[in-house]
Amino acid sequence: MEFLLIGSDESERWNSVWKLYEDSFPVAERRKIEDHLLATADDRFFPLSVWDGGELVGLMFFWEWDSYRYLEHLAVDPDLRGHGYGSQMLRYLRDSEHTIILEIDPLINELSVRRLQFYERAGYTLTPYRFMHLPYRLEAHPQELLILSYPSMITKEQHNDFLRFVNEEVIRYCE
Repeated sequence: MEFLLIGSDESERWNSVWKLYEDSFPVAERRKIEDHLLATADDRFFPLSVWDGGELVGLMFFWEWDSYRYLEHLAVDPDLRGHGYGSQMLRYLRDSEHTIILEIDPLINELSVRRLQFYERAGYTLTPYRFMHLPYRLEAHPQELLILSYPSMITKEQHNDFLRFVNEEVIRYCE
């Protein structure tokens, strides 16, 4: 598998990555294209696309600062789910000394429970912390999310560092 940064100047690859992004996340959780392009200029943002044999497998957008990685978006092509690609992507993300933080939807249906189980099988721990994620679009509403971390449960101080980074830095690249 290849993990590549794809710029909008690589139109065919860019279009397939952007389509997967738009198809995989609700509007409130997606940047507008112009905001995404601004974020790509930030050295802390890693919008990776994942390829296998020239075929788009998925995307993994994460932020890296201090001793943290924040997995903002992870998506696998729906036709390729269940083939281990998501697990391989998480292993790539874990291949560092960083504490990894990500969020998921509250456990309200079978899909959200399966998502939690997927991350737990990969070694992530559900924390007792909650997070009111500000929407990426003006027309959307904040959403309460659950926080997971790797390699162990984050402390309250680490949770506060995460909140500060998201609410002060990441939000700058949203509408």
